[in-house]
Amino acid sequence: MAVKKDQTTKLILKVQTGTNAAGAATYSQRIFAHVNPALSDDDFLAIATALGSLQAHDVGSVNRQDAAAVIMA
Repeated sequence: MAVKKDQTTKLILKVQTGTNAAGAATYSQRIFAHVNPALSDDDFLAIATALGSLQAHDVGSVNRQDAAAVIMA
């Protein structure tokens, strides 16, 4: 039976920081590591929304990045 070990979660906010010469939006990422991997998606989005409201730039997207090692138990 496979078991997840060493689970980690990151919250990644993609914020619009300006425009390039062609007028297309440019983005930067704000990465928050060590987020509790047990958080539900709803709680995760609530935290991302709160952090996004603190940003000087508009939030373009919210991403959740989960990683874990899978081992045989």
